[in-house]
Amino acid sequence: MSIKAKFDASGRDVHIDVPLSNVAIDYRPDGFIADMIAPIVPVAKQSDMIPEFNRDDAYRIENTDRAPGTHAKKVTRDVSTHTYFCKNYALMKDVTIEDRMNADPIYAQKLYNNAATYVTGKLLLDWENRVATQVTNTSNVGSSSAVSSSWTDYSNSDPLTDIWAAIDNVQDSNGLKPNRIVFGDKAWRNFRRNTNVLNKIFGTNNGGGYASIPQVSNLLDIPNIMVGGAYKNTANPSQSESLTQIWDDNVIIYFAPSNPSIDDPSFMYSFRWSLPGLPNMQAERHPYDSKAKAESVEVGYYQDEKIIKSSYAFLITAVTSST
Repeated sequence: MSIKAKFDASGRDVHIDVPLSNVAIDYRPDGFIADMIAPIVPVAKQSDMIPEFNRDDAYRIENTDRAPGTHAKKVTRDVSTHTYFCKNYALMKDVTIEDRMNADPIYAQKLYNNAATYVTGKLLLDWENRVATQVTNTSNVGSSSAVSSSWTDYSNSDPLTDIWAAIDNVQDSNGLKPNRIVFGDKAWRNFRRNTNVLNKIFGTNNGGGYASIPQVSNLLDIPNIMVGGAYKNTANPSQSESLTQIWDDNVIIYFAPSNPSIDDPSFMYSFRWSLPGLPNMQAERHPYDSKAKAESVEVGYYQDEKIIKSSYAFLITAVTSST
């Protein structure tokens, strides 16, 4: 089944394949967390300005006394603005006539499903990398620090103290407690095996195993603990594969709202231009091209990831190295 949607801006027709779109939208590779750091906020225009209200005004104590017969005292609130521009991100993969004819009828649809998930995974990988590049830059967070003892030293390092210091920093700087922590996979491996962490969770030397995400969430009193496990290949197409972790050995402590909205404060947002008729992670199945002898499956979206309030995040860098 397919539906036809029309772009008002360009006037061209786009055929959105509903079953393939469901495959693309439901697909989420393991270890991808970009949308948890920069939650999606729908916007009505490709580019615009959004307000940022001054926190100083909200926390200032006012004289609320009112004398009989007088008006209530007026309060004001300063506001600044952020600008965004939603770029069009898209990829396409061919389903060739050779693949189609060689496939058994029962597996033919899988060719299109696989094309949809493949390009969706590539788009999500790019999104993950863009977000990680921003938030692991010490210039883009309120505060950052290295660790005095590498977390690879399970007996002598103290990752709990490192993280509690970061939590306190965000809370005391903003009057708002962080509610999310992202461990790069390298950082998580060493954190969950640390002797101090295990003693706090299982009791001293009781051999209780390694710490789990729910146990760490309870210990730190942070509701959302995530592990960024995505890898990327940094080699050129002609070179041998070179896998590196996107989140490496960093830890980000930050605040993001449970229900993202332009009106709610957040460390970071993904502004998604998502009006009816615009690509929004749906799959477009393009007609058979007799010259290329192939059909094509395309997935795309319009988005801009912006850090809104850098002070809402603390970055602990390179925890597998000592300062």
